[in-house]
Amino acid sequence: MPNESVAFDRAADYYDRTRGFPAGVEQDVGALIVEAGGLTAANRVLEIGIGTGRIALPVAPHIHAYYGIDLALPMLDRLLAKRTNEPIYPLQGDATRLPFADAAFDAVVAVHIFHLIPGWRDVLSEVSRVLRPNAPLLHGWNGRLLLDELQRVWQEATGEARETKGAVAPDARINFLADNGWRELGAVHTHHFTIQRSPQDFYNSMEQRYFSSTWRMTDEQVERGLAAVRAYFAAHYDDPTKPETLESSFNVQAYLPLVAS
Repeated sequence: MPNESVAFDRAADYYDRTRGFPAGVEQDVGALIVEAGGLTAANRVLEIGIGTGRIALPVAPHIHAYYGIDLALPMLDRLLAKRTNEPIYPLQGDATRLPFADAAFDAVVAVHIFHLIPGWRDVLSEVSRVLRPNAPLLHGWNGRLLLDELQRVWQEATGEARETKGAVAPDARINFLADNGWRELGAVHTHHFTIQRSPQDFYNSMEQRYFSSTWRMTDEQVERGLAAVRAYFAAHYDDPTKPETLESSFNVQAYLPLVAS
């Protein structure tokens, strides 16, 4: 696989169930991206890591054409099955070598993806190339989606490295673009929402290896993590199946290359 980027072929069957927004929130997220990018019905947009269309489907009705690239063909098949009349055109390919002409797009969207791509510097170079002059990269990221204390317990027990080797580290995801020569364009756009998660949901997601960080782990690591979470349940929860309300958010920051092409 080029640059050892993480492909989500194995996640296609459960991705929407485990990563989707609460009902109705996806339309707010689409509107937020349109606002952050100043997008119009005349624009052509590209998404890096389009996947099953979590972002593409709510954004596409607002613009002229929405292109997307992804390594995982099963994820794209899911998107095509959900697409109705939205102007979405997905393509299997590598974001480090975009198969598009120079200055082809009015914006590029990248959501929760750079932690999966060791060759992210090549991606940024390619994004800069395919953007029209003064067109933005719209970088999106999720707020809180997991129970923080259980995540800490899991990481301590497994010794899990959450990031892909050479990719953007979790604690650098928000600032790495500015640190690498991209200029913030306006303020961060944020949509707040709540999600329902139970401690048992967290346990099940790790047991089923839903998250890409668990795919590299041994069975022994996973069992250590699960045992630690079970012990935490016994000490802190009367009923770990009871949902908790988590305050979360979706965030978008527009960027321009330091020297616009």
